[in-house]
Amino acid sequence: MENTFSIKSIFKRTAAVICSAAMLMTMGSFAKSGTSHAARASVTVSDEIGLVGDLFCISDEKNADHAELQWATTLSADSFTLYRSTDPENDFVSVYEGSGTSYEDDDMVTGTTYYYQLGVKSKGKEVYSSVKSLTPCVLPSGLSTYDNQKGSNLVYDTSGYKVGNTYYSYSLKKHNGKDDIYLAETTSSDGKRFGNERNVADSSQNSALESCKIESVHIDYIPQKNKVVVWAHWEKPSGYSDGKALVITGTPGGQFTVHHVYNPLGIQVRDMAIFFDDDGAGYLIAAANKEGQGANATMYIFRMNDDYSDVTEVVTTLFEDQYREFPNLIKKDGYYFLFTSQAAGWYPSSGAYSVTKDLKGKWSELRSIGNTSTFSSQSGWIVNMQDKNYLMHAYRWLRASSTSGTTLCPLYFDNGFAFYDYCPYFKYNTSTGELYPVQQGELLSQDRPASSSLAAKSGNSPAKAFDGSYQSSFTAIGDYKKWPFYLQVDLERVCELSNIQTSWYICKGSEGYYTYTVEGSLDGVNWTKLLDHTDKNSEVVSKTYGFNSDMLSGKARYVRLNVQNATLQNNPNNNWYTPTVYEVKVFGTPVGSAEKAKPYVDIDFENGTGNLSLNGGASVKQDSQKGKVLYLDGSDDTYGEFPLGMLDGCRDYTVSMDIKSESEGNFFTFAAGKNDEKYVFFRVAKELFRFAATTDSWRDETELIYDLDGTQWHNYTLVVSGADTKLYLDGREVLHTTETHGQIADMGSGTSCYLGKSYYSDDSCFKGSIDNIKIYKCALTESEIGGAEAVIGDVNGDGEFTVADLVTMQKFLLGSGELANWKNGDLCQDNVIDVFDLCFMRKLITG
Repeated sequence: MENTFSIKSIFKRTAAVICSAAMLMTMGSFAKSGTSHAARASVTVSDEIGLVGDLFCISDEKNADHAELQWATTLSADSFTLYRSTDPENDFVSVYEGSGTSYEDDDMVTGTTYYYQLGVKSKGKEVYSSVKSLTPCVLPSGLSTYDNQKGSNLVYDTSGYKVGNTYYSYSLKKHNGKDDIYLAETTSSDGKRFGNERNVADSSQNSALESCKIESVHIDYIPQKNKVVVWAHWEKPSGYSDGKALVITGTPGGQFTVHHVYNPLGIQVRDMAIFFDDDGAGYLIAAANKEGQGANATMYIFRMNDDYSDVTEVVTTLFEDQYREFPNLIKKDGYYFLFTSQAAGWYPSSGAYSVTKDLKGKWSELRSIGNTSTFSSQSGWIVNMQDKNYLMHAYRWLRASSTSGTTLCPLYFDNGFAFYDYCPYFKYNTSTGELYPVQQGELLSQDRPASSSLAAKSGNSPAKAFDGSYQSSFTAIGDYKKWPFYLQVDLERVCELSNIQTSWYICKGSEGYYTYTVEGSLDGVNWTKLLDHTDKNSEVVSKTYGFNSDMLSGKARYVRLNVQNATLQNNPNNNWYTPTVYEVKVFGTPVGSAEKAKPYVDIDFENGTGNLSLNGGASVKQDSQKGKVLYLDGSDDTYGEFPLGMLDGCRDYTVSMDIKSESEGNFFTFAAGKNDEKYVFFRVAKELFRFAATTDSWRDETELIYDLDGTQWHNYTLVVSGADTKLYLDGREVLHTTETHGQIADMGSGTSCYLGKSYYSDDSCFKGSIDNIKIYKCALTESEIGGAEAVIGDVNGDGEFTVADLVTMQKFLLGSGELANWKNGDLCQDNVIDVFDLCFMRKLITG
């Protein structure tokens, strides 16, 4: 084959260049549940679906050739399907199917335009978003980098307000050693170097400014009226009982007036924002309270008078008794978006927004955005980057000195929906509005096999912590909650890890920080610590609430988040939390296929019984179908026994064997544990399969039952990964639970392991035949159980035939990549990899 490649190489690459346009086609990276059916874009579009996409780059790469797609809907959604094409109308194929609300596209070619459409399955029908497009590109020059991990400042070419040839800047300040407040004006000729400070408004105009504190300051310049407008929350130096507004207006370079320190229309106001509509009308939005309510209980929108020095009416009230803070109102594409945060003092809180097309009309219910802690921050104000891009400027009040004091999240809008997500860094230019998030690698963990040491209901299973949604969570069953615990994900290939982002549960008023470690493993058996976040004396640990973004280094297939404890700020010695994690994202770079798991026990009885000792009437006999097999005759004390302690400490293991049963009644076919209080077992009877696990005898068993004809040969593969248990019958998954609360690792040392013997003295022994026993000290995946058969078209070695293989094939033909397995790509079966295989591959994908 090497000679064939050598002889054909010139033709191959020449043909590839000529036919490279063939790759301007549908090239989507399929999720496991995706399909390859090509279809036209739907023209039936719902206004209840929002879909946004943004291009991002990885680390120091020069191309923005990855994309994050996010979506939301007000429909009652059963599932989502994301379709992709390189044609705006045709050849759309599914690249994602599931219940998550985001997807990362890592199979893109610079210069090619990709089109996306979301299908929402709702009440038996599929409705669609409008089509969105993204074109991967080379990053433009002149970009600055913002660091969300450690903090930095946005870089502007100029600042202040330009009036004529002069730039003006304003701030509310205090004189040294005093509690007074004054408005300072500075000027600049270039918008960079400011000086000539002038006190334009102070306590000489209103004595309330002699001794006070000021928060929630909003200063804006209205060019149409050549007016500077200042509104701020005023309080006495101590306490927050007044809830007054400070109002100042004036002309740049001219006179300023302190109009009020007051309660607008007699209403207390605190956190506030000001907004000026397209028609010049001004509005004050304030966290306020009606009589008898607590502070910030209700959000008010007031209309201002024509010179913005007072309010004239209450336009509407929102979110009554929901205690929302830090309002910020913007208008985008005809929609008014009001962003607010949950009132939580100085601790992080959940952000949300409401939307309307009419300020006086009906507003939507509060909609969740971002994660449950605004990425360890408080939702704040919106940075408008030339009307081209936007940033959520969130404040991180409680933090380590080495941690960023602000979290800036790229903010996107579509169809009345808003979205933001976390990125450790982003590249930007405030003059042009260019904005490119930067991740440290590809998102490796979404929708990969996940497990936990704790039992959970299916709606809160470990998979929910890796599903691409910040609103779903892994949550342990309350009766079985305990600390410490772990969450684990199988990346299904070997990856170089770079970053892990964890969105935690926190409770308003009882916020807690978490101590944890992160481990990696290549085989699921041997683990290496990659991160230690357990030192409570470290501010990085003790002052990070709700969200952690940690940099990693190391290769792993399996990643395990070991959570030690949560320390609650109001009760540090009483962690009452039920273990809950909303989302874990693991980033990095795939570097190779996972090695095939090696069984700890592998017995086919053709050459003895291995480490299985036989007792009583157990013997090896000839079977007409299988050859030599283990036969257990069901008589007393007839069983097989593995070495003591063989499965000690195992939370992940796989037991596979072929079984033909002659048994009925109570018995164990396979068992591991200590006694009739602590055990796991399965039985194969003539008419059914039954699995059970417990650490509290029959009173508290996890149970799985499946009806079948056990008198025929079948392969039974039991896969246990923490609290996750699956049964594969002849390679097909037939049973699954995430509620296994009896685990071998919790049964102590010296556990036994039997074939045919029960831990209950009154049970009989199993009668039947067993063959091809394999026991692994890791949890096999579905593809591993199905066998290692070659997947036609799988040239990148990930075990699947997807459009990612098209990308790999094209790069190889253009001389810029390698094939993990060329034989899988030889679709023409001529022992030559060339453009004809590429075309054949496309035909298979698009149908």
